[in-house]
Amino acid sequence: MALALGCASGVGGSAAADTIQDYLVQQVCISPATGAVTAEDPVTCPGRARKLQIGETLPYHKWDMPTQSNLAQISDSYPIADLYGRTRVVQNFYFTRDDAIPVFWPGNPESGISAYDLAVTDGNYASAAGSYDSGGGWQPFFSNAQCSIADSWITAPKNLEVPFTQGQAITTLTGTFPQCPTVDGFATSLTVWNYYPAYLYQSGKTLNSIKSWHFGGDSLNSNAIEVFLYTKEYGKTRWEAWQSSNERSQPDPVAVERCGVGTNNGVAIFDRTTYYLAACHDWTFIFPAADGGWNPAQFHIDPFYNSINLLKNTHMQCTDQSGRARTCGLQNNRCRTIVPWERFGDLNWAFNQNPQAPRESSNCSLLFSIPTPPTGAQAVYQDTAPIDRAHSDFTFGVALRAPLSSGPTYPLYVIVFELDASGAQLAQHVVNVSAQKNYRIFKGSFTRHPNAYTFRFQINPDAMNTEFEMTDAWIAPKP
Repeated sequence: MALALGCASGVGGSAAADTIQDYLVQQVCISPATGAVTAEDPVTCPGRARKLQIGETLPYHKWDMPTQSNLAQISDSYPIADLYGRTRVVQNFYFTRDDAIPVFWPGNPESGISAYDLAVTDGNYASAAGSYDSGGGWQPFFSNAQCSIADSWITAPKNLEVPFTQGQAITTLTGTFPQCPTVDGFATSLTVWNYYPAYLYQSGKTLNSIKSWHFGGDSLNSNAIEVFLYTKEYGKTRWEAWQSSNERSQPDPVAVERCGVGTNNGVAIFDRTTYYLAACHDWTFIFPAADGGWNPAQFHIDPFYNSINLLKNTHMQCTDQSGRARTCGLQNNRCRTIVPWERFGDLNWAFNQNPQAPRESSNCSLLFSIPTPPTGAQAVYQDTAPIDRAHSDFTFGVALRAPLSSGPTYPLYVIVFELDASGAQLAQHVVNVSAQKNYRIFKGSFTRHPNAYTFRFQINPDAMNTEFEMTDAWIAPKP
């Protein structure tokens, strides 16, 4: 099949040993005097640049505007630790008007514009394992009914050496159903990749780049395309969303203003289909991080991707009448599974069918409240299966809010009890929560008691007649 996606002529710059894996994590500059990382743009220090390391403070941010506007979006590409030593690269997204140092929250219309994708190399390709955003909530990309996240939303073959010529593949995936198993409804998607030396970006910088087109169907004639560009200096460097002329009648003027360079002013034709640019972010504008550096550990990543969540049904399974995973809010599709969550005391609970409204998703949430004064004897809880003694250090937490709050915060306690084989308590670990209208992640950590056999995760409301909402919870070994 002949594709009108351009050619990679005039190759130069990158070493032949480079692959897409060298283009996932952004670089930092090293001071020749001290050996410490600096806030310099890595484009300006090619002889002193190396990849950001796991756990390292990020000295600068990648912005999508030439000034530090309150409307600008930041997106960084940094590695995180993994329990099994696998490649895990976070590509986060947040607007500066949210927080100087953001705390990730699952979204709602009033708060949710922080998000992330997670890049992995588990299979034959570098790929996106999943996403978390305000519209769709938690969205792992499963490639099969066995719930594999390898080689679903692919970018390019992971061992294909730079420079390379255009290639393509068709893969299966679903990002519709976040719980697994009982996942079905897989779709096929065409991905095309190519390499471009000295690719021109909106900032005026020319960088050797890997470009990947992800079509909404299995051919060039689709309803939509997402385009991703990666560079050695910045990791994920640019994102474009395109829609066919069946979906929109012209390019979005804001997207063209952000990314007029390289997009033909927002019009592209592939085979028989005309596409218009619908959204775009070009993160090649570099500014130092506030307060001398940004700690990536503050941005919560679901342990599904890099650890083991000992809790089950943490995003509230939504099923149809046959028990198959389905999108919430549609006819006959409801949040039907609450097991293994339990409650005790005078506590009311119910599902919220669609916490990511106004968009539908497969994430439900749990609403709960107490109608009597708090005594510590009212709680939502879950007991884990016997724990793996190989792991000693754990993290735990929850995504919570008080959706009806008009400004005040409301108290809760998140507690992990360590229990021995007879059910006797050995230790407890408490995080004090001040819930407000918008979601926040609250988390803590502990070292397991040597005789601990199981854990109990418990949430105790400490405010009467206040509705609380939970969309995520975890106990997980620290990678």
